[in-house]
Amino acid sequence: MKDKIYLPGLNGLRAIAALSVILCHIFQQLNDYGLNSSGLFNSFGIYGVTVFFTLSGFLITYLLLKEKEKTTTIAIKKFYIRRVLRIWPLYFLFILIVLSVMKFNVASNLWFYLLMLPNIPWAVGSAGGMIHTIPLLSHYWSLGVEEQFYAFWPFIIKYVKKLKLFLICFCLFFIALKFTLKLFHAPATLVSFVYYTRFSCMIIGGIGAYFFYTNNNFLKIVTTKWFDFLSWFVLVSLVLLPFFGIKMYAVLENEIVSVLTLLLILNQISNPKRIISLENRFFDYLGKISFGLYVYNPLVIYTMAFVFQFFKIENQKIKLFLIVITVISIVIFLAHVSYFYFEKHFLKLKNKFTTVQSVASKFESENHS
Repeated sequence: MKDKIYLPGLNGLRAIAALSVILCHIFQQLNDYGLNSSGLFNSFGIYGVTVFFTLSGFLITYLLLKEKEKTTTIAIKKFYIRRVLRIWPLYFLFILIVLSVMKFNVASNLWFYLLMLPNIPWAVGSAGGMIHTIPLLSHYWSLGVEEQFYAFWPFIIKYVKKLKLFLICFCLFFIALKFTLKLFHAPATLVSFVYYTRFSCMIIGGIGAYFFYTNNNFLKIVTTKWFDFLSWFVLVSLVLLPFFGIKMYAVLENEIVSVLTLLLILNQISNPKRIISLENRFFDYLGKISFGLYVYNPLVIYTMAFVFQFFKIENQKIKLFLIVITVISIVIFLAHVSYFYFEKHFLKLKNKFTTVQSVASKFESENHS
C-alpha cells in the first residue's frame, strides 16, 4: 500500500456533494408528496455537482501526470478502459432500470443517453427547446459532461508541452466564451449548452492538480493554518445566500465555487494541521459509494412519493422530516448494495489496467496494510 497514491479528505468532499444533490432533488419533488416544492435548496445541488466536476478534473489530471512521470507516456487505451469500467456498468444498468419502470415507453431521444450525450437534451430543455430529458434520467447530464471531458483530456496531458500555460488559457477561453454568448445575446440553447458543459470547472481542478504535482509556491498559501476555515466560510456563505432571499445568477458562479472547492482540496491533501478535516469513517464510506448515491436518488424519490400516499401524516414538518430521512436511508442502502455487489466486480477488473495505483480511503489502506 505504500506505493499507492493517497490524497486525504476527498471522499469527505464527495460525500458532502452527494448529500447536497440528494437534498436538492428531494425539495424539488415535494409536490409529489403533497407538500409545496421549494427551490431553496437548489444551490445545494448546483454547487454539489460543481464540487464533483472539480474533484474529477483534479484527480484525473494528477493521476495522468503521475503516470507520465512513471512511464514517460500515457497509455490512452488503458485510460479509456478504466473510465468505461468505472462509469458504464452502473450508467447503463440504471438506464435499463428506468426503461423497465417506464415499460420502455420512451421518446426517441434515448439515443442521447446511449451515446453519452445526455447533456444535450438537458441543455435544450432548460433553454425552453423541444427536446426533453427522460424522466428519472435528467441528472445524467453531468455524467455526459464528464465522459466528454475524459474523451480528449488524456491527449492534452500527453502531448501538450507547456501544460500550465495551456490549462490557464483553455480555462480563460471557456470563461470568455460564456461572457461573449451572454453579452451578444446568443440563442438560449447555445448559452444553456455552454453553461452546463462545465469544462471550465474541471480544468480549474486540473490546474490545481498541476500546481500540486509541481509543488507550486501557491501551496504555501492554501496550507496556512486558517485557510481551510476561510474557504469553508465563503463556500457555505454562497450556498446559504438563497435562504436570505439573495440569489446568485452570476455568469461565473460555478467557476467561483470550483475555485473554492479546489482550495479546499489542496488544503485537505497538503495541510496536516487543517482545522476542518473530512477524514472520518462515515464520510469515507459515503464518498466510496457516492456514484451510486448520485445515480439512484431520483428513482428512490419517485418511488417513495408513491409509498407516502398510503400514510396520512397531517403535520407537514414531521412529514418532511420522514421523507428526507427515508429517502436518504434507502438511497444509501441501494448505493451500498450496488457498490459492493455490482460495481466492485468491475473496479477489480479496472485495476488490471491501472498504471498508477491510488487509494481513496485511509481506512481502506489501514485494512490492507
